[in-house]
Amino acid sequence: MLLLTQKSFSQSNNKICITGYYAGPAKMLDSFATEKLTHLIFSFGHLKGNRLHISNAADTACIQKMVGLKQKNPGLKIILSLGGWGGCYTCSPVFATQHARNEFAASVKTLTDYFSTDGIDLDWEYPAIAGHPGHPYAAADKKNFTALVYSLRKALGQSKEISFAAGGFNQFIDSSVEWKKVMRLANKVYVMSYDLVHGYSTTSGHHTPLYGTPQQEASVDNAVNRLLAMQVPANKLIPSIKGCTGRGIFTVVFLMQICTTALPLQKALHNIGMMWQKHLTLLTPKEKYWLLMTTAFL
Repeated sequence: MLLLTQKSFSQSNNKICITGYYAGPAKMLDSFATEKLTHLIFSFGHLKGNRLHISNAADTACIQKMVGLKQKNPGLKIILSLGGWGGCYTCSPVFATQHARNEFAASVKTLTDYFSTDGIDLDWEYPAIAGHPGHPYAAADKKNFTALVYSLRKALGQSKEISFAAGGFNQFIDSSVEWKKVMRLANKVYVMSYDLVHGYSTTSGHHTPLYGTPQQEASVDNAVNRLLAMQVPANKLIPSIKGCTGRGIFTVVFLMQICTTALPLQKALHNIGMMWQKHLTLLTPKEKYWLLMTTAFL
């Protein structure tokens, strides 16, 4: 379970949004405090031809179990997803044509209606730049991603949610997305501001720092400010921090969303700490211990 927290600080909207990405068996859902969530994302569906495909009966059962959680949490939104790391091999060639984009969008609409879910999250890693080893990519992916989101919005209408995962590093921010066009259509972007130092790095460093250093520019602060400078609406921007729980599951905590450029960053970081302490209550004592041990800023 990946926990993601979004909070608005605007005067007209003071809602908290807590999102969980879930990949696992249906029966394990009962072990999580899903009644505290506002969004739960099934991870992941994949492409089969040009269509979104749910791989097996177990995944179908998991989605149906998720939707059933609405009985005790009527406001919960269940979101289907595409991709994940290593899960989008054919995304670049498939989404290169309007016919294929329309077919994909229609399949998302069909599955959304069938399961009674509430939207789609795109985790294409990455459009226009190298991602998972061996996965095709092309410069045209940047415009094709915009066209894909447009096709999805047209197929799903305004009542369903569209979100996507974005790399928190400069190359992705600068090269993968037409931000102004896409964010007019998308409800939110989950910025993966973790793994900023990774298996391909040639210099060691903190993989999810709040701030950069002269030696390491990549950080939560750098990603957020770079996106704000590109006029990404702050109320749609959700940065993240990543730790490891005692169950051996990677936990991503999207601690807050800075929803106005007028909000001083120091105040925002104070609120991060307050939200973080609240979400520690979702973990078992063993999970809490390991999460605290692996999260440097605490």
